[in-house]
Amino acid sequence: MWDERHLRLGIEAAGIALWSWNVDSDRLTMDEIGYELWVLPKGDGVTFEALSANIHPADRDRVRAAFSATRGIVGPYEIDFRIMVKDEVRWISARGRGDDEGIEGRVMYGVFLDVTGRKQAEEAN
Repeated sequence: MWDERHLRLGIEAAGIALWSWNVDSDRLTMDEIGYELWVLPKGDGVTFEALSANIHPADRDRVRAAFSATRGIVGPYEIDFRIMVKDEVRWISARGRGDDEGIEGRVMYGVFLDVTGRKQAEEAN
């Protein structure tokens, strides 16, 4: 029915960035769309602390608190926040779920979605 190729095409068409975060090592890895969204060099991952440097200063403490609170929770979460990309502000929706079943470390999986257009439309009204 749905193979990996079809899922990847749908994800790319929607502009969805996939990520995983090893809470214990603080290592966050993303797919290519994620690195492009955050305007980061593609690599083996980045720490959440380094990634949060790009979060808008007015949102940074709230996002850090939300992600820190999820470290001990296995379940869904969602948060919208702004990031700074050069002189541009982008709105990101981060959604995910923790999963520590059957593994050594705690890992969270999720998506980043650029919701800038929607947020700008909401602010205009």
